[in-house]
Amino acid sequence: MNRNVVIALIIAILAFGGYYYYSHQQQAAQEAAAMQKASDEAAAAKKAADDAAAKAAADAKAAADAAAAAASSTAAAATSAASAIAADLLDPAKFDADKLSAAIDASSLAADVKATLKSAVEAAKANPSMVQSAIDQVKKALGM
Repeated sequence: MNRNVVIALIIAILAFGGYYYYSHQQQAAQEAAAMQKASDEAAAAKKAADDAAAKAAADAKAAADAAAAAASSTAAAATSAASAIAADLLDPAKFDADKLSAAIDASSLAADVKATLKSAVEAAKANPSMVQSAIDQVKKALGM
């Protein structure tokens, strides 16, 4: 063979080998970059999930604390309402509808509860056989 043909063949082989090597290196680098990006996205998603879980736990704790405070406040309100309504007013033998209605109005109970209790007291005023039932409703509302 001609010496020039051999040199051209060697150059062609080296060029093809260089191209082959270079193209595979680029592909490997692209795959590594894609894997790194996927890994970063997975880490970000995990962090977001952890943050969301922590926030949900904090919100649940805050809600539980608020519920406990509300329950405590309601119990305190019922206690103060109970102290506002003297034991004499809750004695069926000493039933006075007007005084009991005034005491219910002065209590710290919710307006709808007050209205229900006052209607029961008024019904007991009209029908003495309902006195015990009305007093029991007032005691229950006051937590007694």
